[in-house]
Amino acid sequence: MIEVVTAPTPYLIGAMTEDLPAVQRELEEDTEPLLHFDLDTASFVRSYGDEATLLPPKSISMIHTELRALICTLQQDVQADNTAICHVFLTFMYKLLGHFKDHMMDYQGVRELDTEPYLRATRRYLRPLAERISETQSFGMFAVNIGRQGTVTSLK
Repeated sequence: MIEVVTAPTPYLIGAMTEDLPAVQRELEEDTEPLLHFDLDTASFVRSYGDEATLLPPKSISMIHTELRALICTLQQDVQADNTAICHVFLTFMYKLLGHFKDHMMDYQGVRELDTEPYLRATRRYLRPLAERISETQSFGMFAVNIGRQGTVTSLK
């Protein structure tokens, strides 16, 4: 997990409370900005700017509810449990960003994201977060790669 947390590109991950001390020890040495959001308290533990306003309360509530429901079904199988937890966050990201493929346009033979219609089509309460994410280099590279491939794998 430490490799994912300290990766140089932006990631959204979930960590169980019991794993947090190990993650925090590793991150104390890290100079890269990291946001740490506690779903149990619905608050930022570590932030650098306006992050506290970017994740809408409705989204926090949805993730929290799904994780709480998941706790009842955990099977003590680490791989299966990790997959189930990851699926909660991947589903959120898909709901946030998944419709971008509908806004890929051809520009001089290259498929690129047409950002304005994409953001207008994003749910209003998610728009500030989608706008921030769509401005990142990682998302841009992702969109270009999807434009080349022409496919996105559904999480459903």
